[in-house]
Amino acid sequence: MTTWPEKNQHALQQHLTTIAREAPGHWSFAVREAGQVIAQVEAHRVTTPASTIKVAVLLMVLQDVAEDQLTLEQVLEVPEERVGGSGVLVHLPSVQRLTVAEVAEMMIVVSDNEATNMLIRLLGLDRIAQFLARWGMHDTQIQRTLMDTHLPGRNATTAADQALLLDALCADLLPPHLRTLALDMLLRQQFNSRMPARLGPDVLCRHKTGEIIGIRHDVGVLDFDDRMISFAALGSDLQDVIDDDGPGPVDDIVARAAATVVATARGSAN
Repeated sequence: MTTWPEKNQHALQQHLTTIAREAPGHWSFAVREAGQVIAQVEAHRVTTPASTIKVAVLLMVLQDVAEDQLTLEQVLEVPEERVGGSGVLVHLPSVQRLTVAEVAEMMIVVSDNEATNMLIRLLGLDRIAQFLARWGMHDTQIQRTLMDTHLPGRNATTAADQALLLDALCADLLPPHLRTLALDMLLRQQFNSRMPARLGPDVLCRHKTGEIIGIRHDVGVLDFDDRMISFAALGSDLQDVIDDDGPGPVDDIVARAAATVVATARGSAN
């Protein structure tokens, strides 16, 4: 059971609805804790996932490890031709082999697109679809590798699906040692201008951002007061308001929303 009094839950719904309504573009928010939906704003709106899809890929790989289909020490060949967009492998042609653990680390911590594609190919699109269906992520699709827009199919997700998956991670989706591994990777993510930006040092933010043209997302787990609250914030149709020179007002929309989740959970938000 969660520790959300009805008035706090109602207040959070109102706060997030106001943030979404007053913000530019379109925003979807979803909050879950301990298997319970706490608040949702346009949470089933389907959008491009950008790099937030990497969380699902990570957990699929770790579930295969848990089921002895893979090992973290297994060595993978890095392709000679590598996609760019984000990450470092495209700039490191001398790196030709990496373990599954190293590839997963690069996918999450520096959001490497080629590392992601290596793991998507390792899993296979058919098995990925099976994972998503098994987890109840009915509006999420991974039908092609990243940056390969000439390929058929699409990648899609919703805030509801992202929060559902993160909530499952906090529960029993993975054995404890692999759950800890996943959460620690998310804690080391290096792009921190959104969800963590307004949080105090007593809140750990284990998260993954995503961005492409007109898109600014962040999904993660807010870890504080012996609680783990899953939060997804997906922003789209933002082409006219994004500052490409660095963090700006759009990033702060996510930061304010995450801080509101924490404050309302603690009963201190008005």
